[in-house]
Amino acid sequence: MSDTDTCVLLVDDTTTANVLVAGVIERELGWIVVGCDRPEEVMAVLDSGARFDIALVDLSFPNSELNGLDVLVLLAHRVPNCRRVVFTDGDLHVADLLRDSWEAVELASALRKTSSIATLLDTLRAVRATGSAPIDPVLLPWLPRERSPWRSLDGYSRLVVHAGHAKLWRALIELDEEPSYQELAAYTGLKPFTIRNYRTELLEELQLHHLDRPKMRQMQLFAKRCRALLEPHIQTKLGSEAGVSQ
Repeated sequence: MSDTDTCVLLVDDTTTANVLVAGVIERELGWIVVGCDRPEEVMAVLDSGARFDIALVDLSFPNSELNGLDVLVLLAHRVPNCRRVVFTDGDLHVADLLRDSWEAVELASALRKTSSIATLLDTLRAVRATGSAPIDPVLLPWLPRERSPWRSLDGYSRLVVHAGHAKLWRALIELDEEPSYQELAAYTGLKPFTIRNYRTELLEELQLHHLDRPKMRQMQLFAKRCRALLEPHIQTKLGSEAGVSQ
């Protein structure tokens, strides 16, 4: 494939990215750009048979239940050879999500939207040519020096050891606000003291995810943020339970 055949998937909900940035990439590099302004659109694009060399993915989508990590995980499974680049506002509120993404899904680079056009183009050229490019220096302090093996895609299975854990995480993902133990019990069919025991069982493992004796609200924020990493393990455990009960 020639360099001019390069196809970029741009996932961003701002007009600036979907129009201006896409236009610059097409004009200056001669590459094809396919834009999605919602994470939910990416599955349909992939189902259409489209294949991409590079994905430029924002992390935060305020009007969607999904986030950029959902997209990055989907791409890792569906288009593993696609080089994934985070394209973010760089606000502090996405710091945890960037770290989660960097450790769980191999990234080719991470770049702020406020970077110059020259930096954007240089980053994309390097990613296309060598597979990676330096991470934006402003974003580097948010990232650990080395990836933790416990925070890989498979590592999240350690947070879902059995079906009881799966029910707790599913409830935290799907319920609004900070649920009480009584609300969690009603949703899961578990008793409140059982839920307390499950939380206690997870405390040591949660420390590896930068959560030191978290309150339920902190666990819920983590669950919603990392839904894409927890959900496969949740489905496996709940599916196993269903199989046993049949």
